[in-house]
Amino acid sequence: MAGGILLWLLGVPIPIIILLFLIL
Repeated sequence: MAGGILLWLLGVPIPIIILLFLIL
């Protein structure tokens, strides 16, 4: 799971990741 998440994060812009954390 962790490996898949890391690979997914590598393909997602940082701003989108920040927005996801705000939603969570």
